[in-house]
Amino acid sequence: MNIKLSVIVPVYNVEPYIKRCLDSIIHQTYQNLEIILVDDGSTDRSGAICDEYCRADPRIQVIHKKNGGIASARKAGIVHATGEYTTNVDPDDWIETDAFAYMADKLETYAPDMLVLGYKKEYPEFVEEYRQWIADGIYVDQDFWDEFNHFIEKNSFFCQPIDMSLCNKAVKTEMWKKYQMECPESLKKNVDDAVIFPCILNSSSVYVDSKCFYHYCVRNNSILWGNHSKDYERFLILSEQLIKSYSNARYKDKIHKKFLLYKIFYHFILDTPERLISEQECLVYPEVTPKSRIIVYGKGVFANRLMQRMQELQYCTITGNIDKSDMNDIDIKELPLFDYIVIAIFNSAIVDSSVKLLKEKGIDADKLLCIEKEHLSFEKLPDKLRALWNAWV
Repeated sequence: MNIKLSVIVPVYNVEPYIKRCLDSIIHQTYQNLEIILVDDGSTDRSGAICDEYCRADPRIQVIHKKNGGIASARKAGIVHATGEYTTNVDPDDWIETDAFAYMADKLETYAPDMLVLGYKKEYPEFVEEYRQWIADGIYVDQDFWDEFNHFIEKNSFFCQPIDMSLCNKAVKTEMWKKYQMECPESLKKNVDDAVIFPCILNSSSVYVDSKCFYHYCVRNNSILWGNHSKDYERFLILSEQLIKSYSNARYKDKIHKKFLLYKIFYHFILDTPERLISEQECLVYPEVTPKSRIIVYGKGVFANRLMQRMQELQYCTITGNIDKSDMNDIDIKELPLFDYIVIAIFNSAIVDSSVKLLKEKGIDADKLLCIEKEHLSFEKLPDKLRALWNAWV
């Protein structure tokens, strides 16, 4: 296997985690790596630690730059990438020892535009594997879009047949470079989506594999967890980028337009729930009224933001917050009073398994609420996005 992999690590104030990340990269069984560390103006020892590793390993180069955000850091990294393919590892995550050997083997064998793996999400209490909806194998042109559209039609709006994370993928470097350089630097969240979405729309071949080597470590102080004043503005910027990427895509006519609509709603709901929950109405869970008592099922970013918004508005009464890790210790009969259990999870497979688990515990189906496609209409999008959609799509 002679394929050279460029590995980009954007670094900013991750001193407690960076050594674990870098050790997992330099100790890979596959050695033909170009490791590009971009210190994005760290104010702790992260930059100095990068320099230490660079002095010890000739495959590592370090770029120190003024803080500009993750999109800016990845741009600084990708312009230096010389490998046939590029992958990304975030500095507070880590990757298993055989990951790059496995990736290089598949890239050598199939030479796809993009290789897509699963990943492992590490919560404090448990680890969850996230696999792609599309079955393992190489997909070329129409075969890929037939599978992609099938899952869009069949599953809930949460379903992304291929997830939008950069970290569990290897993409041809020239393609990655093109779409990374087009990513707006003002984005602080969802920067992966702005790059992977156009990569998918312009790939003529994709290799999908269910192996999970990458460990995404969930931290409650991550930028994703907070409510920020510019969230709505950045949501509009991302949505505009997605709409224009769709309009300019090589395979625009092959992907179902509903996926673009669901992508926009995905970020609308996750990043700016205040726009969808008023003092009188919850647009995404219309069954929940100001008089409702609810238990929120889920403890991730979406559940956190949803509860925060409902509590700010005193919209309804939240009587509990549970997730999978609680289920073995819970007697359903001892749950606090509730009218509904709201499934606040942003992964279609986990939503389905959670509904099944709660039903097995004896919860009536009509007490379980998920976000349904029929609740997400074009008319509920902000005026600016409807205008952009009509102009570009």
